[in-house]
Formats: sequence, C-alpha cells, structure tokens
Amino acid sequence: MEVPSIFLNRILSETAKRHASSLHLTVGSSPTFRIDDELSPMAGEGIITAELLTKIINSFLSPEEAAKLAIDKELILVKTFGGSFRFRVNIFFQKKLPSLSFFYIPDSIKNLSDFRFPPALTDILKATAGLLIIAGPHGSGKTTTAASFIEEANKNSAIRIFTLEDPIEYSFVSKKSIVEQRQIGSDVKSFVDGLSYCLEEDIDLVYVGEIRKDLEQAVSLILELASGNCLVILEINAHNSTRAIEKILNAAKAGMPDEAARYSLSDALLGVLVQRLLPKHGGGMSLALEILLANSAVKSLVKEGKIYQLESVIQTSRKEGMLNMEKSLEELVRNGEVGQQDV
Repeated sequence: MEVPSIFLNRILSETAKRHASSLHLTVGSSPTFRIDDELSPMAGEGIITAELLTKIINSFLSPEEAAKLAIDKELILVKTFGGSFRFRVNIFFQKKLPSLSFFYIPDSIKNLSDFRFPPALTDILKATAGLLIIAGPHGSGKTTTAASFIEEANKNSAIRIFTLEDPIEYSFVSKKSIVEQRQIGSDVKSFVDGLSYCLEEDIDLVYVGEIRKDLEQAVSLILELASGNCLVILEINAHNSTRAIEKILNAAKAGMPDEAARYSLSDALLGVLVQRLLPKHGGGMSLALEILLANSAVKSLVKEGKIYQLESVIQTSRKEGMLNMEKSLEELVRNGEVGQQDV
C-alpha cells in the first residue's frame, strides 16, 4: 500500500501539472480535480477511505494545527508539498468524516498589466489614502488580483506595505517597497488586533484578506485607516458592487449609526472591482469584470443610502473606466471566448 504522504504528493503534483484549480478528497469517492470549472475524477485512482484521509491529514499537520482542528472541526491553511507545489488547504468534517480540498497557488504573481484594467482603476495605487474593494464569489481569483496590485506597488513605489491574511497565500519579496505579511493566528491574534496595530504604525498600504468572522468589529477600523491614514485594499465575498457596498455598510452599522457609516464609506471609497471566472472555449478560464469608480455621483449615492442607483451610474460611466458585469459577459460571448450557456 502506498505511503499516504507519497500518495498525496503524487496526486498534488498531477493537480499542478494538469492546471487544475482544485483537488477534492472525500470519503467514498475517488480523488477529483476541478479543471476549467468542471469536476473530473482522477483516472486510475481508488476510492478514498476514512483511514487513508486521516493518515493524509496527520502527515502534514503540525501538533498545534491538529489540536486546532480537533477543537474547531475545520481548518484553512497554506502548505507546500513536494518541495515546490503550494496549496491552500481546507479541512472540514461532514457526517463525522474528514474531507479535504486543495486549491493550487501559482508560484509566480501575475503582472497587473496582464489584466488590462482601465488606467482609472490601476491609478488607485497612486492614492495615499482610501479604500479599494476587490470582490467576487469564491474561486473568482480575488486573492490573485490583490497580489498583483500589491506586487505592482512593491516594484514601483518606495512605500511600506502590510498584509493581514488568513492564511498567507502569496509570499512577497521586498523590492522597491518594504512588504511585511502577518498571518492571523500565528503573527497576530485577529484581524481586529492587526488593524488596530496598523493605526499606530507608519504604513502606506494595507491589504486585508477576506474576513470570514468578526467583519462587524473590523470594518470601523478599516474605514478609519482608509479615511486618511493609508491606502487599504480589502477582499470581500460579494457578487456585485452593490452587494459589496451593502455588506460593508451592514457590518459598519454594528459599531456606528447608519448615517455615520454611509458618510465614512463615501469619504473613503475609491473603487470596487468585482470578478467572475468562466470556462473559456479551448480551455482555461476567462475573467469577467465589474468596475465601479467612486466619482462624485457614486459618493453622493452612498452618502444618501441610494445604493440601488449605483448600477445606473456604472452603465452611464463607461468613458470613465466603469464597466458593469452584464456588459463584460456580453463582450466575452460576442468575442467567442465563452459560451452563452456558461453566462
């Protein structure tokens, strides 16, 4: 019988070579890839047993991580396997049995210019303060895009950059900037503690990874940071610009009056970038975008609480660099990149 750690390294190596976005190990099923948004069982592999999956998990967890998993019944972390393949690992239980999901993290950071974003969006990096929200559903490449923004600043600006992540996915090497990365749980207790520390530090740019818990406590600190202290890039799970802004406002209301939340966000907001990945004809994935830039009309609507009117502003502001998701999807279909059925 194959040693669990060797089996794991072998199938993860195959995952990377096949350019699969993820690998799923579930008791009672064979190892399954996700390639171009399609699930595909790994050929020639047997059914995963609870015993094998438990041995696999124990092969790469530290004692501290194993203890946390035993208490919380779920764990998200980043590990390097086979010496070079880096994955975000989600461990959880279902029907009292363990399950594993591995999400491949490319070893290089994509150039921001490769996204072909409008200059009005990328110029946000020149701001000394304000809030850029990067949104989208799970698996839409939000962290990849955020890493590209950070690396662009790292290469071209002499600034100090802090990241707060749970867990750290992309590792940065300081270039023209100083980049310091803090992982929640190991480098700092919580997002709230990390943000509070940033308010007392000399920092130019803060990246805040997706906050799965305690968003209500963190948002007021994020808005305070972005209101004049530094540029903040916030990752959030939301399907469109309106929902992203609503999510921020709803969280902010827990710590301040509704009007104060709207005014604070209006003052700090620079833009919202929403992403969605779709299967591309011929293989790979295509990126659909929604871009909201915080011009005077957007800021007024946020301040007045008329969030539902933001879509109209996006539709009529194409020349400023704004783009709504529906138009982006239409262009991908018209160019033959994706099929209408996938949209």
